[in-house]
Amino acid sequence: MTQDEEVTTSKEISRSRRRYGVNHVDRYAVGITETITYKMYGGNRVVLDLITDSQNFLAEGDLNNVRKTLNIAKHLLSEIANGKLVATKNAKIKKLD
Repeated sequence: MTQDEEVTTSKEISRSRRRYGVNHVDRYAVGITETITYKMYGGNRVVLDLITDSQNFLAEGDLNNVRKTLNIAKHLLSEIANGKLVATKNAKIKKLD
């Protein structure tokens, strides 16, 4: 890796850390695919859980974590819209007689 690439990477990590609270939001997005919530319900449920977390942070007055958590949720919705994440997993629905 060249010095310019290291600086760029360092700037990107810094920006990602400020905006999302994680070093690499794209790696975070890929990482959620390994969670039980994503595997069972899909990305929309993960986003729903993040919004709930944001509401809890808001109730505590933690506006910085509200901002970061909502930014992650928006990024995941973007990944869903772009077809990189599955929105909803097919649930087994019991037929009514």
